[in-house]
Amino acid sequence: MNKIFFSNVIDLGSFKFRFTSFDEYQNEKFYSSIKVDTNKDLQNNFEGINKIIKQAEKKFSYHIEDIILILDSIDLFVIDISLTKNLDSSLKTNKLYELLILELNQIVSSYYNNYYLSQIIIDKCIIDDEKIFEEFPKNETAVNNIKVDFKLICFPKIFIKKIKDHFIKNNLNIVNIFSSSYVKSYSYVKKLNKNKISFLDIGLKKSSIIFFEKKKLKFIETIPIGGLHITKDISKIFKISEIDAEKLKKLFNKAETEFSYKNKILGDSTQIQEIINKNISIDLLKKVILYRVQEIMDLTFKKTKINSRKYVLEDTELLLIGEGSKLFNKNSFFLNDRFGFKSINFYSETDVQICKCGLESHIINYEQPKIISKKQGFFEKFFNLFDK
Repeated sequence: MNKIFFSNVIDLGSFKFRFTSFDEYQNEKFYSSIKVDTNKDLQNNFEGINKIIKQAEKKFSYHIEDIILILDSIDLFVIDISLTKNLDSSLKTNKLYELLILELNQIVSSYYNNYYLSQIIIDKCIIDDEKIFEEFPKNETAVNNIKVDFKLICFPKIFIKKIKDHFIKNNLNIVNIFSSSYVKSYSYVKKLNKNKISFLDIGLKKSSIIFFEKKKLKFIETIPIGGLHITKDISKIFKISEIDAEKLKKLFNKAETEFSYKNKILGDSTQIQEIINKNISIDLLKKVILYRVQEIMDLTFKKTKINSRKYVLEDTELLLIGEGSKLFNKNSFFLNDRFGFKSINFYSETDVQICKCGLESHIINYEQPKIISKKQGFFEKFFNLFDK
């Protein structure tokens, strides 16, 4: 009997942990999730992950060890680097790729030693000053030179080490770590036939803006404001507990109403009526939510310094994703558009779909040319000093 192999993806979100197992054809074979207790640290929340994994192991009758991990951090860091190689003789691009990746790792190790390199993204490749490629070509030959523009997505090493330590303690091996905001938006943008798209990913404690042009990443920025801040605003203004404030906010997830700055109440659903029964002004409640989301949008785009980077957001579609944006799922909303967006809409995503985005990035990473690093002995290191 042939052994069946599964790819296991964990989305380590601040609001929810998602776990999905996929077969070799990328079909979902097991899914489960658990809500995160925000009053506990990762170690105390890990019991939920172990419980889910045991359920999957019982279903598949095999031990789960390797994990593809997607997550995000307020301290996510993107490095833009351009490397040029002048050649003495012609070389195949696969061999050149190995040399470039080796140099990238050396640069990060030397100048960004406090960061963990998560993803290497090719922005543009120019061969012999004339052949331009949007992706790195696999079977080309460079005669004179090659220039490649990279974007490197990094996390603080101390942040990654703490997470890895928890997984190791639970006999789990992390095979790849990716930014969830990036892998989600990259997967979605490939399916959308749009020239320019921005994604506003509203999480629990942070929000990220990701901008693509011609399906190429242009920038990612993150601010430490998210859905939790909306809950705290509701709690403070209406003088209720954060638990009740969160419940009120979530009532809009299934309602069909309008979020605007106008004093207007549309048809009240059962959920909206429940808010009215609590003697809370529905108009004021909607404005509190809208103002905070407006602030998140304004601050994230302001941080990107759009004008100085010569990125034009006019005719760009803005899609709201993430747990914190779900309250706009079935509701109409009207934000003050200071950036000239072509449209602003909610983009629906499922938990399994989010995990699959991580799997897709893992496959892309696996298919790229690899460098087999060889551990140098003392004398080899010593003599290599004289080769420079």
